[in-house]
Amino acid sequence: MARLLSLFLSLLSLTDSGRHRRHEEASRTPALFIFGDSTVDCGTNNFINTTDTFRANYFPYGYNGYFPRSTGRFSDGRVSPDFIAEHAKLPLIPPFLQPSADFSHGANFASGGAGILSTTNQGSSGLIKLLENAQVVDLKTQLNQFKSLKDNITKQMQLGSVEAQTWLGSSVYYFSVGNNDFFAGYLLNNEILEKYTIDEFRQLLVEELSTAIQVLHEEGARKFIITSLVDLGCLPSVRTYYNGSCLEIAVNFTFAYNLAMEQSLVNLASAIGISYVWFDLTGFLRMRMNNPEKYGLTHPTDACCGSGLLRGLDTCGGKNGSSYSLCWDPWTHVWFDASHSPEVVHQQIAETLWEGKDSTVRPTSVKMLFHEDRHMLPYESQ
Repeated sequence: MARLLSLFLSLLSLTDSGRHRRHEEASRTPALFIFGDSTVDCGTNNFINTTDTFRANYFPYGYNGYFPRSTGRFSDGRVSPDFIAEHAKLPLIPPFLQPSADFSHGANFASGGAGILSTTNQGSSGLIKLLENAQVVDLKTQLNQFKSLKDNITKQMQLGSVEAQTWLGSSVYYFSVGNNDFFAGYLLNNEILEKYTIDEFRQLLVEELSTAIQVLHEEGARKFIITSLVDLGCLPSVRTYYNGSCLEIAVNFTFAYNLAMEQSLVNLASAIGISYVWFDLTGFLRMRMNNPEKYGLTHPTDACCGSGLLRGLDTCGGKNGSSYSLCWDPWTHVWFDASHSPEVVHQQIAETLWEGKDSTVRPTSVKMLFHEDRHMLPYESQ
């Protein structure tokens, strides 16, 4: 009997040891945290008081069948963070505001309509009548949400101080933001327009996003994906008002901002020791608009869902009671609605980022970023 009891206790000890090892391994798995706007939102705005303009939880969003219903993603299906998570062998990353979600593998804080600046698309100014009552989760609030989650999740995962620092340092922080600031935050905001020249406003955005990266660095982050602006001047939502042509002032702003932001990342890497992937989304989209057949696409400029010229009016899904038309082949389009791409383009974005396939991804790939041991940087000396 004594020998049987001894054997049982030994087996129990081995079982507990195995569980402890699995917990340790799980705690070392890099997480993915996403910040930004509708380009990477996976449902945040389902949980806030906002308008249909900033929501995508109704047909035909999500109608390609991957999800059983519309999820709040501004696409016919998945968006790039979903595919990045798949490549990294992570589950789908839930929105931070989703009740009872599991955040041990990361959280998505991105909010459709959000900008780098807290004043962008908050609706209180009433500059656009339909957006007077709109709310979005601005970038500063997203960062504060991360701070609160970080403390809670590291306690739930029972991570000590060093373990928490290691986990935070090995995790990846994905930014796709700034696309709403130029039009909604600048051109349509008289107060900001009078306060800043276009060059000063561009520099303000670069400084604010750079500050956001530094805030996360102080919280333990070391690895970042930073996406450039979309091709603002050549969106269907812009071209529809200019007889199908691009808006030069927005094109010039996009390229100038992208250059300045990438240089800021170079400076930050040298100054505070971060690893980063810069994704030239403008160049990526230009390649597909200029040579769509190369990428399996046939509709480079017209949206799949909307109304008006190029379906560029933002009426997809009948926003605000508007009529709209819907294509049957979103997988052949660069654009799903007036400002957002379909799942097929998001999948190509993720594959390009993961493998570092072309010059739009630099200076390394997201695969290398996930596998790099940035937590080995001297944390305590910061």
